[in-house]
Amino acid sequence: MKRRIGNILTPLLLAGIVVLALAQTPPAEVQGLPDDKGLATYETVCGACHGADIVIGSHGSRASWEDTVDAMKSRGALGSESDFKTVTDYLTKYFGLSVNVNRATPAELETELGLKKAEVDAIVAARMSAEIPNFDALSKLPGVDSKALIALKQRLKF
Repeated sequence: MKRRIGNILTPLLLAGIVVLALAQTPPAEVQGLPDDKGLATYETVCGACHGADIVIGSHGSRASWEDTVDAMKSRGALGSESDFKTVTDYLTKYFGLSVNVNRATPAELETELGLKKAEVDAIVAARMSAEIPNFDALSKLPGVDSKALIALKQRLKF
């Protein structure tokens, strides 16, 4: 009788340990993704179907991320239009193409980097007199949010 109870309790105990261990591990969807206000929406909308590995290492323009999100919507991804825009913004910000600050058009600076019009205007005005040599110089321009640029640093070329 004691052996029977042990045979029943041992698998249950092991299952409980596995469940507790998994509860302590971050979900696969978020491992390796930048923490940002858009991450929670990405987890909800995209994480239900696939992990972060499908995004990590990928890079695309805003238009290509919009196409990807539209394709996921057509395959049944659930969310509001606001959610899909947030996901597109998040993917463009962290997995967008590199942008040359000195060569990009004002529209590219705005759409690809998500900069505000006032920031774009400040960059365009500064580069009219001389090329912006590096990230330090860019982040010190008046009218540019240097904290917001930090998240974009790896994508910026000079």
